[in-house]
Amino acid sequence: MIELFYDSQALACFILQNELGQRACMDLLKRVYEEDAEFLHPDYRGHEKALVSDVLYWVDYLTDKVTIDREFPAIEKDFSNTGHMLVKENIVSEYPGFDMFFMSMRLKLRFLEPRGYTRLKLRTLLKGYGYKRRTAALVEHIRDCIYFYHIEPALRGGEACDIREIDIDDMITLRIL
Repeated sequence: MIELFYDSQALACFILQNELGQRACMDLLKRVYEEDAEFLHPDYRGHEKALVSDVLYWVDYLTDKVTIDREFPAIEKDFSNTGHMLVKENIVSEYPGFDMFFMSMRLKLRFLEPRGYTRLKLRTLLKGYGYKRRTAALVEHIRDCIYFYHIEPALRGGEACDIREIDIDDMITLRIL
């Protein structure tokens, strides 16, 4: 479950997806650190400065990935000349995105959505994963994410529902418990 915690790269992706400006970005990071600390990756608990620094690095990197990747050999050479080793995988990678949907949903509902809920069809939810149909493994993973992020799926009228049992075209309301 460690992959479900907020890490610097996931937070940077969220900031870029929602086109947050500098002030909104810093306010979000402060609120996440203070109000949602139990969802932070253990490496960042008690280390707010490291969280902010790493998130800002990833925001810069993801904003201008092509240029930074092109300059990487020169950076690598500079490191080796000073007697240090640069591990490329630690700073240059693509976020897999599979769990980003629910992480994003929690952050959006908690910090950006004034209503505190969102509605979507199960088909749209599955499309977020790149699937058209439910599989047992996918449904189980979705249930794990819903449980981990304390998100409640409900049908019209506020009736709690189970993702396994509803129709794929049913409209679901997602809110934080």
